[in-house]
Amino acid sequence: MSTGAGAEPEMDDGYGFDTVFNVEAFSDRTLQVEVVGRDDHAPGSGRKRRREEDKEYDGEHIDSFCTVMSTPVLRVETIYVSSAILAAKSSFFRKLFSNGMKESGQREATVRLADSEEKAFMELLRFMYMGKLTPTTEPTHLVDILMAADKFEAISCMKLCVPAVLTEAVMKFLAERYKEFLSTESQDELMRIPGAGIEAILRRNSFGFASEVAVYDFVLRWTCYQCPNSEEIRKFSSNILLPVVQQMHMLTNAFAMFTNAIAVDHPSGIINFTINREKCFSLFPSGSMNSLPFHCGDHVFYLSACCAMKEQLQYFYLGIQVLTYTKGAARGAIDYKFEAKRTPSLEFVTMFSRTINSDSRVAVRCKFLWSQFIADNNPFFVEDKLHLRVHVTTKPLQP
Repeated sequence: MSTGAGAEPEMDDGYGFDTVFNVEAFSDRTLQVEVVGRDDHAPGSGRKRRREEDKEYDGEHIDSFCTVMSTPVLRVETIYVSSAILAAKSSFFRKLFSNGMKESGQREATVRLADSEEKAFMELLRFMYMGKLTPTTEPTHLVDILMAADKFEAISCMKLCVPAVLTEAVMKFLAERYKEFLSTESQDELMRIPGAGIEAILRRNSFGFASEVAVYDFVLRWTCYQCPNSEEIRKFSSNILLPVVQQMHMLTNAFAMFTNAIAVDHPSGIINFTINREKCFSLFPSGSMNSLPFHCGDHVFYLSACCAMKEQLQYFYLGIQVLTYTKGAARGAIDYKFEAKRTPSLEFVTMFSRTINSDSRVAVRCKFLWSQFIADNNPFFVEDKLHLRVHVTTKPLQP
């Protein structure tokens, strides 16, 4: 979570005191933080707030988290603080430093914390100096900070943490509610969910490889619904949501496809994809795998790699083919050009090209004889990877 002056209006980033935090020269008090192990069976060792015990100061020793005094101290941390800064942000410290008792006039005070609460307490102290929290996306850490702010009565920090914790709760709710969103009938409802919600659903759910095509296609349909401008669609899909699909799902597989352009309304495009040598070999004798979809004009293209045997001649081959799905009633011609990178030039060379009608059921396929494909001297393996590129251009029927 990233915070700023908008979330904490009374202390702008430009007026923070982060440079003097824990600096003796700018401090008038010393906090001795005693870190103890938590005894889960001891009274008061849980996180439940007990304000009445917080007020019972034992001399200059403050057991702010109600940890039993018999718990052994693991370590002691010395922190230099400004009583004015802490008192301005925390009612707890304001009472400690100005309650009129003898300890309020002493330079040193002791705070005892459970070891599991130390990190949140230190973050709370930094907040009192800086007016913002360290950027974090860990929801459990945010909850710990919120609990520390509650115990030390730091209201401004609580106001900052509560929306973030609630936002995290909403994200978790959306992810759980739409865990099976690919099969849900509430597609209209999903189309209206903002981008942060869609990203939460994608990041918090795991999909099998067979579902990746559907996930990818859903993201593009959602983007089209949200962004009427095609340029906005391309930017939003390419830079935000589609990388999430690739990172969280596609990269778990050895077959990786990287699109140079997600051009929903453009009549042409280039598809780049790479297959690792090891994954290629694992396809023998009858394996296959499919890529994510590529949208071009009114067509959706899928790339498929498979190993098969030519029955009549009894030999195996690796086939790379393009499967095409035409949306709506659009018809026309499609130009294909397959290219592969080869050694030693490391340039792409044309394997073959072909033009077919968009409503044709003929698969556009590039074949490699298996025995030649797996040979050590195969020039198309560059650093143990097969780099392929397909140019597609759609042409509508002329009246």
